[in-house]
Amino acid sequence: MELRQLGAPADPGFRLDLDGTARFTHEGYLVVIQARRATAEDTRSYFEPLETDPHDVLLTGAVTLEGIDVGTASAVGNERDSHSMRQALEEVLRDTVTEVRRTVAALNARVEQIDREHRPQP
Repeated sequence: MELRQLGAPADPGFRLDLDGTARFTHEGYLVVIQARRATAEDTRSYFEPLETDPHDVLLTGAVTLEGIDVGTASAVGNERDSHSMRQALEEVLRDTVTEVRRTVAALNARVEQIDREHRPQP
């Protein structure tokens, strides 16, 4: 990994650990963010094929409950553009928590269904 000093205009307002991770509490959930250099394959999911940039970074967020990832999301930001990095972070945090809520709601609905099916009939 190449380390280099970024100027103040590129400061996204958050810091990563040396292993490329950061932790944020968003809407009551601990979201672990992993950052790595984006590959051409990663950026194809977010941009037109000709829009790859060597400074693109893939941010992936995950929320783990009881050892199971219940929400994940990813977004690409450009390390030289602080607005792009903040926007990617906001998108990952929002989408990860949205997925957690959907997963938890689906699990709750399934538990209620199973409970109704196995409840003794009067």
